[in-house]
Amino acid sequence: MKIKPTNPNTPTATADNTGDTQQPLTLPLDGFSRAKQLLPFIGIGESTLWAWCKQGRFPKPIKLSSNISVWQNERIHKWFKEQCEKGKACTPANDDDYNDFDGVA
Repeated sequence: MKIKPTNPNTPTATADNTGDTQQPLTLPLDGFSRAKQLLPFIGIGESTLWAWCKQGRFPKPIKLSSNISVWQNERIHKWFKEQCEKGKACTPANDDDYNDFDGVA
């Protein structure tokens, strides 16, 4: 069963690596996220995420320590919107019954 997110402008992803049915994840509009928290929304691997950061194709993270990097969720939402305006990453998922997000999911 899919639960429709309360904010239709919040990207969603389903993290299901156990085969169990889970509720869709949502990326909060504010706060910070680690790389592994962002990957379900972006659809790329972690090494590609870091390469895109170096190439300027994805927002650069904030270093909290030598081992911890985070991204501002607000900047990630802005990046999603920019990708849709460029015509990239806006194809709705085929199995997404509740894609009211202009294709950002």
